[in-house]
Amino acid sequence: MNGRAKIATAMLIWGSVGIFGRFSGLSGTGVAFARVFLGFLLLAPVVGLFDRGKLGKIPRLLGERWKPLLGLGAALALNWAFLFTAFNYTSIANAVLVYYTAPILATLLSWRFLGERISGKRWALIGLAFLGLALIISGQRFSLHDRDFVGVILAFIAALFYALIPNFGRFLKEVDGKVLTLLQLGIASAVLAPFVVASNVGNPVWWAILVLVVVHTVLALFLYMDGLKTVEVNEAALLSYLDPMSAVVYAFLVFGEVPGIMTVIGGALILLASALDVLRR
Repeated sequence: MNGRAKIATAMLIWGSVGIFGRFSGLSGTGVAFARVFLGFLLLAPVVGLFDRGKLGKIPRLLGERWKPLLGLGAALALNWAFLFTAFNYTSIANAVLVYYTAPILATLLSWRFLGERISGKRWALIGLAFLGLALIISGQRFSLHDRDFVGVILAFIAALFYALIPNFGRFLKEVDGKVLTLLQLGIASAVLAPFVVASNVGNPVWWAILVLVVVHTVLALFLYMDGLKTVEVNEAALLSYLDPMSAVVYAFLVFGEVPGIMTVIGGALILLASALDVLRR
């Protein structure tokens, strides 16, 4: 497989994450914890076997950079917890398309907290994405008793936490990728553990959980990172739109979910705004 094929395959795998999240039998928090904790257990021996020297640097790294590391791990944990909970409340199309406001939200966060400048064209794209979000929300009944409306709000909160990840990551550019991933998964596990202990996360369906961990977390991440070695970041970003598009198709094939017209139009505007932003850069 060449680089483009690897990244495309990773995106097509990630497009089915909502399907297996529902099959797992767990709550959103339970699915998120299973992914980060089991991913941590799988990655730890790999890092220890091939990069043992780097493990010795972890205590000093935690002491010196604990704030961005804690922020990164917590953002990953809450991002997945809210997203998988959203899948249990609304259609996969609603959740995934709203979740794809994350790149636009990341731009706004970097402008507000890191002082990055935003051009007029970029403000227009941000406005286009929020118009798409408004259209998706307008297709729901405005009530906290309406499951679809709650699911859309949960997906937007997940996007907010996802948008924090690249902003925290900027403070950790010099940290080795495998070590950073290991620490991120470990901290995310610690953040979610109290919620898992204190609540009923459901009855696990282990085959679905193993698919989520081995295929969606480990294999897809490996394909994506390996593909990035030969594919430019902007091209990889454009290929990432296979994820939400395939998610909508999978949801139709498996659950018979047909997105409403407002979801289709609003989702198209969100994806268009994000794609034009990638092309602009």
